[in-house]
Amino acid sequence: MPTIPTKVIRSFETYRDIGVYEQVHLTQAEPSSFNGRVSVRRYRITVEEILESPGTIGTRIQALWDHCENHHHWAPLRAAAKEVCWELVGNAGRKVKRKK
Repeated sequence: MPTIPTKVIRSFETYRDIGVYEQVHLTQAEPSSFNGRVSVRRYRITVEEILESPGTIGTRIQALWDHCENHHHWAPLRAAAKEVCWELVGNAGRKVKRKK
């Protein structure tokens, strides 16, 4: 029996963590036909982390910190920085342009 080659239809990168919510919305156990859309082909979705240096990740966290005015985000940003041994510099929101 001949094998059918795998065809890459879409490939993309994201900063979003793929958790249960995302998996539920990507999972469909049975073929379907709804609102004119026929879903009969199967797809394999593989999620892999792109490994990057702690410095690269820390720089991103610092940029988020510099532009963050929402105090609810401060503790999670501090925890993320600690996870990659990054020392946050300055006050949160220091680069936000303020209206005069």
